[in-house]
Amino acid sequence: MRLLQLVRLAWQAEGLHLRRLGRGYAVQGAFAAAAAVFALLLLVMLHIAAFAGLAQGVGPVWAALIVALVDGLIAGLLALMARSRPYDPVAAEALRVRHDAIRQVTDGAARAAVLAPLLRSQSAKKGLIGAAVTALVVGIISRR
Repeated sequence: MRLLQLVRLAWQAEGLHLRRLGRGYAVQGAFAAAAAVFALLLLVMLHIAAFAGLAQGVGPVWAALIVALVDGLIAGLLALMARSRPYDPVAAEALRVRHDAIRQVTDGAARAAVLAPLLRSQSAKKGLIGAAVTALVVGIISRR
């Protein structure tokens, strides 16, 4: 009975932990969203200030074109930076480990599937035929 009480207590503690963690992430996300809104407003005000400053010297049409050109250049640079995918050696190693693990699991399963009919069979002839059929099925499935 004590074991079940400990398991129930651990389950309740984990639930409380996850609820509180989720609440903390929600509050953090709300603050981040509010910060993003104010950052966007700051960017709009900087555009207005740049336009007003340029409009006095070159006129409103040219000021708008200059601000748009600078925005286009910045957007292009950011798009180029977002497009390039840097090589991550840790991710590449994790992918290699995953492929090796999957290959080992399928190899082990294929060996077990081939040997199982041999071990269960009463006669050697039935066991060999069953092992061949099983190996054929496992080979077809593993190629998919």
